[in-house]
Amino acid sequence: MEFDFKNAPLHEILAYVPDLRREAYVDTTLRMQADDNIVGVFGSAYSNAHSPIIDEALIYGYGLVPVPIVGVDAFIFKHGDYPACDVIKSTMVYLTTQKCPLLYSSKMYVLDGCCPAVEAAFRLCTQKAVHRYQNAEALHTVLQEVYGRTYSESRYEQAQTAYAQLDTLLQQLEKSSLSGNELGILGFYSRFILELDERIAFLTRICDLLAYTAGGQTADQPLRVPISVYCPDGIVQKIQPVAGQYFKIVQAQNEPADIACTGCVYAADEYLAY
Repeated sequence: MEFDFKNAPLHEILAYVPDLRREAYVDTTLRMQADDNIVGVFGSAYSNAHSPIIDEALIYGYGLVPVPIVGVDAFIFKHGDYPACDVIKSTMVYLTTQKCPLLYSSKMYVLDGCCPAVEAAFRLCTQKAVHRYQNAEALHTVLQEVYGRTYSESRYEQAQTAYAQLDTLLQQLEKSSLSGNELGILGFYSRFILELDERIAFLTRICDLLAYTAGGQTADQPLRVPISVYCPDGIVQKIQPVAGQYFKIVQAQNEPADIACTGCVYAADEYLAY
């Protein structure tokens, strides 16, 4: 990582967090050229360290690296169009114009299957392999077919252990004074630190800089208000719940969700544009 987070104060770390995705542009490109081991993953992690649907540890078990590939900005809209919600439109225009190194470096795409419009868009716009996650067995099969790699149970278990540590760190951050926007931004952009031990060190540093109580809520902080959001990663900075800034983003289980992006196929009480 270019940024010296081990010696930086909290406000500098929080300001730098979105740049982790830009650092991953270079990282994924170099990994593609050297090993061609990038797996594009479409699906939010919400308040978790990884997708609650896709077994990302299994991807590491093959010596491969899962990378989030969702488009998160409207800048690309001036270069093309796609008739869908802002999330899909941003992702597809980046995909078809080949202007996103994360999408370009991925040898295949694994989708969490939460939205049929996402799968339809990928299958229309790319000739690369597209896999909608159903179970671990099916993912094993497609990873072997596309990458020709050997699976290692020990690598898988190491990744599982690392993800468990990351989930614990994110749970600790939930008890901190961070706003819901800051918490969501940290959760999403830290996924672009591709080495799991580095990601653990990064979140550990932030936990060390914050006052929290590991066994429960701090005396000054109430319980976070859950806000259900469809595809939150591109709009996390814009979320402003009526309940205030002390919230956490959760996966929408039923319609309407609290929030979705503009053009979403699902019902929501509020829609936010990119």
